[in-house]
Amino acid sequence: MSPIKVIVADDHQESIDSMKHLLTSLPEFQLIGQCANGEQLVEEVIVKKPDLVLTAIKIAKKNGMEAMKEVLAFLPTIKVIFITGFDEYAIEAFEMAAVDYLLKPVEEERLAQALEKAKNIIEFEREKMGNSLKQQQKILQLRDQTATLFIPLDEILFIEKAGKKCLVYTEKEIYDTSETMARILTRLDETFFHAHRSYIINLEKISQIIPQKESFIVHFKDYDHLAKISKLKINEIRKLI
Repeated sequence: MSPIKVIVADDHQESIDSMKHLLTSLPEFQLIGQCANGEQLVEEVIVKKPDLVLTAIKIAKKNGMEAMKEVLAFLPTIKVIFITGFDEYAIEAFEMAAVDYLLKPVEEERLAQALEKAKNIIEFEREKMGNSLKQQQKILQLRDQTATLFIPLDEILFIEKAGKKCLVYTEKEIYDTSETMARILTRLDETFFHAHRSYIINLEKISQIIPQKESFIVHFKDYDHLAKISKLKINEIRKLI
């Protein structure tokens, strides 16, 4: 799993150094920024989009609590640990779903516990999101003369422009639609490539490419129909596959 990206914010360098020292000893975390005031914190978070923020509350220009409220309005999944010398903000912090609220001076072991808690939450949410994406099968929705077609993208081998229609080739069936190549292309993912003025090809389905005069012929495993790649596009195709 990719490292958990962290930004720290405090106007006391000693506190910054303490947080950095612990974070650099934990390989599952990656420190991507440090801030000395609340305005800088907002800017850094919006630009760098960390997974976790460790911030003091009473810092210059804009306090850490207000900065994080502003950030969460744009990036609601970011986690925060507040590290402060004041306990008066604890209830407000947990109303914001803060991972933890630590009072200074913070022992390294206590900070490590808070980071472990944040890691567990973030990894759980990542896994949940990953499973959700896997379950969402990508579908190409098309209109034909009588109905709306719903074709799973991973079943499509290629799409061919044939006169005023487009033909969508799958292993089991060929569908035709009056929709244009340009409109169809906007609804496909990165596995598809507009390889020829008349062909869009699923790069993951190619089994063989054979030169033929001014173009290249594309073969698909155990499939009789063929597609084409133009001479101008062949180098791009080779880089992609």
